[in-house]
Amino acid sequence: MSPEIWTTIEEKFKKHPMLKAEAVPYTEIDAAADATGVKLSEDYREFIHRYGGAIVGSLSIIGLRKAPAMARTESSVFEVTNHFRRQGWRGVDEWLVISVDLAGNPIGLAKDGRIWIFDHDAGVVEVIAESFEGFLRKRCLKMN
Repeated sequence: MSPEIWTTIEEKFKKHPMLKAEAVPYTEIDAAADATGVKLSEDYREFIHRYGGAIVGSLSIIGLRKAPAMARTESSVFEVTNHFRRQGWRGVDEWLVISVDLAGNPIGLAKDGRIWIFDHDAGVVEVIAESFEGFLRKRCLKMN
């Protein structure tokens, strides 16, 4: 991920520390991913390592820890993913649900690193970013 993104996120968390959880060791991240058979993109893995989970802009980024300002149901990306899979949401069987938009639509990280959303109002599954960094940049931080 670009230094510009990390710096922007760090500045926000310095002002509002309740928006981030705590760091997670790589060993814990990798063990959780291995146990579920999910390969994490390197930038998302690094985000979890640094922050555990966080709110960036208006969206929660679900990891392995819950930031104080996050909903109680947002403590584990694997639990959230399984929740949406059990409910039969389209597309989520192919991704890890890393966020939920303000309308309740799951946002997922696919194996190829692209970010998808299932918009239940429109009934469509579509790519919203080519990478986790792109998702943070465009959807969370509103940067060009």
